[in-house]
Amino acid sequence: MNETAAFDVLAAGYDVSFSQSLTGQAQRNASRSWLQAFLANRGPLRILEINCGTGDDAWWLASMGHTVTATDQSAAMIKQARMKLIDGGAEANRITGMAMDAHRGLTGNSLIAAPQFITCSFEALSYTLAGEQYDLVFSNFAGLNCIDPRQLSTFGRSVASLLRRDGHLAAVIFGKYCWWETCYFLTKANLRQAFRRWTHKPQLARLNDDVHQEIHYYSVRRFLRELPAFKLKARRPVGLFIPPSYMEPAMRRHRQVFTLLSKLENQLQQFSVCSSLADHTYLLLKKELL
Repeated sequence: MNETAAFDVLAAGYDVSFSQSLTGQAQRNASRSWLQAFLANRGPLRILEINCGTGDDAWWLASMGHTVTATDQSAAMIKQARMKLIDGGAEANRITGMAMDAHRGLTGNSLIAAPQFITCSFEALSYTLAGEQYDLVFSNFAGLNCIDPRQLSTFGRSVASLLRRDGHLAAVIFGKYCWWETCYFLTKANLRQAFRRWTHKPQLARLNDDVHQEIHYYSVRRFLRELPAFKLKARRPVGLFIPPSYMEPAMRRHRQVFTLLSKLENQLQQFSVCSSLADHTYLLLKKELL
């Protein structure tokens, strides 16, 4: 099954299984906190979000007054993202915390344009959006880990061509040595899963009982090596104490433990040296003139 069809099977239940889960919400809040630190005191930006999924981050960015184009290679994901304006924008209200009408969001005297959602693969970005220029390209929750290393440098050139002279790329990728994952699977005596991120070989991630997706786990150094047009400006852990989403059932059973882990995440997430040990790593890169 190709990547597009693979993620189609997740679309209908993605918000319930991840976006609205304890672990999913906590990790999304962490990644947003780092992105918001970059956006603070900057005027409205033109933002391109790639692998946008069901659009929660795109709606959140639009609620802050940014002009957002959001893409995903899964047509089913894009359909779910667009549906969040249906029924008076109830889903958009949930995401943004603002009153949204059926076409545009209104908060006081401010008019907030809904994001533009486009079905587009990584490979098609440069010609689907040819001539467009953005201040920021954003990719959340390991969408870029689906890109083969041989194609990652091509992707980097495509993104650089879509960014303005002083543009930035903010990417949240899988942590290379997630301590949660290693410890969790070691307790189950599953060595292959415990150390699957440590290898350079692609791994198959289970999306459901019938569908798997090839994943590439990049160290920060290797990721940057394939994107020579960019310079690293910041890296931060996302999910250093908040566990991966497959531990959601355990977190729901032990809410006090989850509360403690959330506090630790907030207090200790400043340590960039821990980034590779987290479930995800937030990277802020700036386009450099070569």
